[in-house]
Amino acid sequence: MKFCIRKMFLVLILILLMCQLSFAQALAKDIKIALVSPFTGLGSILGEYIKEGLLLAVDEINAAGGVDGAEINVVIYDDQADPSIAAVVVRRALFDDKVIAVFGPNMSSAVLGVHTLAQQSKIPMLVGATSPSFRYTNVGNDYLFRLRADDGVKVAQQVKYAVEVLNIKNPGVIYGSTDYCTAALEVAKAEFDKYGIEIVAAEQMREGDKDATGQILSLKRAGFDGLIGLTHEPEAAVVVKLMRQLQIDVPIIGFSAWGVPAFTDLAGAAAVDVYSVQGFNPADTDPVVVKFVDDYKKKWKREPSDPSQCYYDGIYLIAEAIKLAGTTDGVKLAEVLTELTYTGVQGPLKCDEHHNFTDVCYISQFDGSTWKIIDILR
Repeated sequence: MKFCIRKMFLVLILILLMCQLSFAQALAKDIKIALVSPFTGLGSILGEYIKEGLLLAVDEINAAGGVDGAEINVVIYDDQADPSIAAVVVRRALFDDKVIAVFGPNMSSAVLGVHTLAQQSKIPMLVGATSPSFRYTNVGNDYLFRLRADDGVKVAQQVKYAVEVLNIKNPGVIYGSTDYCTAALEVAKAEFDKYGIEIVAAEQMREGDKDATGQILSLKRAGFDGLIGLTHEPEAAVVVKLMRQLQIDVPIIGFSAWGVPAFTDLAGAAAVDVYSVQGFNPADTDPVVVKFVDDYKKKWKREPSDPSQCYYDGIYLIAEAIKLAGTTDGVKLAEVLTELTYTGVQGPLKCDEHHNFTDVCYISQFDGSTWKIIDILR
């Protein structure tokens, strides 16, 4: 009897050792993830920033020994900011490459078209797209996570600043045609309504439009005393240039697409004095931000731009999740991602009821060379 118990005990120890060995061997392999981002087409103006932020974090982690000894390997796909192409490349990443996580897409319309693929395959998808349309409370996808503040937060702050600080009483809105823009418009309407303020006119620009004279003159006829910008970067530049040419002198405050180099580089001097609600500002003096900016500039020879910081944070989040989960299994990783807390470039990161990891945003104004931070909202 004693011999049998001892034998069973030895067998149990052997099984545990084999399990530990199996886990060690699993982590000795590369951890394969996918980056799905626009490098051509609409949104390509941000694609390289996204890739650079993500690869900076990957290189740092791998140089420090990887994730429990396993290196992170990145497969990169161009989704051309097209939902149908995004569906093709996300399927390839999930089912052919068998990645353990997908980063992106970064365009909201593309995320709306593909996030159920992550749900079906039970693999985490971590995105920087900001439309409130795919909050967890709207879509209920346990595998979809957002790496920066969504526009439900940022547009609310945009409206608050417009009303309470800029004293805008008759707002006019110019907005784009993608979900990113139209969802933001709905938030703006609801937020102005809380102040008892009605948008006097809302004019749409389609992505790629090179002229908005008709829209701006319509806003002027409506008697607008402040412009709320809800377009992508190229259209934002078209708008502010025309505003200056037409000598229409009202405060201009845009959402996150209006607060990046992709906008100011195109707009030039016309961007001076424009306000924006940003997701990131490299002038932030927080030591974590300063280090990120310095390391980014050293590696890529230029300053980072939103949303590079959120994909950088995202790599550290998934690495931390793997360590805590003790596995790369998608179901377990998704569970751990909803529970872990990590401090990154964007400050404390914790998954909320919408599956957003942060609500940080900046109110800033462009002075001709940099965005001057007016306030940081966390």
